[in-house]
Amino acid sequence: MKHSQIIKPILVFLIIMYLVSCAPQKQFSVIQDQDTSQILKKISLYEGAIKSLKGLAKVKIKTPDNKISYTQVTIAERPDLLRLEALNPFGKTVGFISSDGKKIYIISPSERATYDSSTEFNLTYLYPGLNLRITSSNLVNLILARLPENIFDLKSNPELSTEDGLIKLSFASDHSNSPNHLWLNSQNTRIEKAEFFLHQGQRAKIKYEYFDSLIDGLYFPETIDFTTGDLSISIVYEQDVELNREVNKNLFRPSIETATFVN
Repeated sequence: MKHSQIIKPILVFLIIMYLVSCAPQKQFSVIQDQDTSQILKKISLYEGAIKSLKGLAKVKIKTPDNKISYTQVTIAERPDLLRLEALNPFGKTVGFISSDGKKIYIISPSERATYDSSTEFNLTYLYPGLNLRITSSNLVNLILARLPENIFDLKSNPELSTEDGLIKLSFASDHSNSPNHLWLNSQNTRIEKAEFFLHQGQRAKIKYEYFDSLIDGLYFPETIDFTTGDLSISIVYEQDVELNREVNKNLFRPSIETATFVN
């Protein structure tokens, strides 16, 4: 009799614990302020690690009407210095965009123009079919594996969850009632992917696939996949990409040869 009196409460406790474990869990839980601050500082340090880049990349573009791939000369330096050259199979320039911090120079079959550096320009001039307006600084951010939009700040208080073994942070969006999301590697806090709203209201996705080893002591993605709507661009860097090296500022202005390229 005594044994049954002891066993019954234990059984009731075990049943309650089982029911609690099976109950639906909250999707998000608010991080403590101190933890939030530490995580955001690590993200900020990671995002700020790459100052400049120089190398070749394979570019693949998908639009509803077309698929295009080519080699691209890629040179960029924060905050808004940029040189992108699309090369045909024979190594000749067939599209060119550069920014020297003051002016944006666009030379392509569909556009030959100069804009102020703060002006948005259409990526379709260099990436046919990729109808997206962007500033030179945001394009530099994209090329350097930084988020092309500022979707978080160090004083924000995001919501936390886990998904597929990654830390998921959800931030209030300035451009939508729906949140922006970041997925982080829990071991090194590097950004694996993101979903966010552009200031035009378009929802964008970005995903990184990293080189197997550190390049110049830094984590850097071999592949950057950027998608918005039914448009996408994939940038795959070659192994010998140079990071944080001194870049000749003259490279950010078009040469006479580039300005007179032949299709």
